[in-house]
Amino acid sequence: MKTGYFTDPIFLRHDTGGHPENAGRLEAIRAKLESEGLLARFAQKSSRPATEQEVGLVHTIDYMHLVEEAALSGQQFLNTPDCVISEETYSAALHGAGAFVDAVTEVAAGRLENAFLACRPPGHHAEHQEAMGFCFFNNIAIGAAMLTRELGVQRVLIFDFDVHHGNGTQHTFEDRKDVFFSSIHQHPSTCYPGTGYEKEKGRGDGLGYTLNTPMQPYATDEDYLEVFHNLLLPAFREYDPDFILLSAGFDAHRDDPLAQVNLTQTAFDEMLTGMKQLALDCCQGRLVSVLEGGYNYERLSECVASHVTLLQSDPA
Repeated sequence: MKTGYFTDPIFLRHDTGGHPENAGRLEAIRAKLESEGLLARFAQKSSRPATEQEVGLVHTIDYMHLVEEAALSGQQFLNTPDCVISEETYSAALHGAGAFVDAVTEVAAGRLENAFLACRPPGHHAEHQEAMGFCFFNNIAIGAAMLTRELGVQRVLIFDFDVHHGNGTQHTFEDRKDVFFSSIHQHPSTCYPGTGYEKEKGRGDGLGYTLNTPMQPYATDEDYLEVFHNLLLPAFREYDPDFILLSAGFDAHRDDPLAQVNLTQTAFDEMLTGMKQLALDCCQGRLVSVLEGGYNYERLSECVASHVTLLQSDPA
């Protein structure tokens, strides 16, 4: 089986002008993959808009209509100036969610080994009824909800290594134990969105199924990998997931302009290698990864090229 690579021209039509999260991110990724002859290795997939029922697993219908109306009425942003909106934003966001649902469905059914989604706008900051941090619909949360509520998966692990805490994803599942959410990110006292402290561990039935690992500014590969191997992987193995989802943000790279963590591609590669092995050991390799942050085009495209190559490669 091949790795699925999901993307679509619609994602380029979410027009944010000179905003850091812009179409150039996906254009740089595609140019890199084409220049290295990588695209032919993957099962290339386009997208389709998520249904109201699918998005409604996480967001309210009223909020969906708010996003649509904001896009079609010519508003410049929604909820916050961070969330620049254009005429095609609603459609692009729906296609991102739809692609993620299709990816988890294909992998769950065994038609793909694993998958990566190169889509925008990103999703992990989007709350139940609020756009935040460049995000409108929470793709990874919608996929996890589809797996647990519609596809019969009992234990989903979400690992978010974007430099910013995935607040929307955490808040979606913090009272549930069928989704274990873990985020490693720059310390919330120094970085947007100001959530993701260690004390945030879930609540009610979900107490203990949220694991936040805030890292100090200028943390290095060595710092991250020590935490990953000694704290995170053991916790993930104890959970014994049936399916793994990754919020793959590459903005913890030392050359990224929006934060102050000093990772190199080495750390991203080693974390993915560990997660892929975990997937092979626990859940027949079932893993889906979705692009979140990363705003230095050259470093983003390099990291994504390595990421998808590792997804497709045979285990050592």
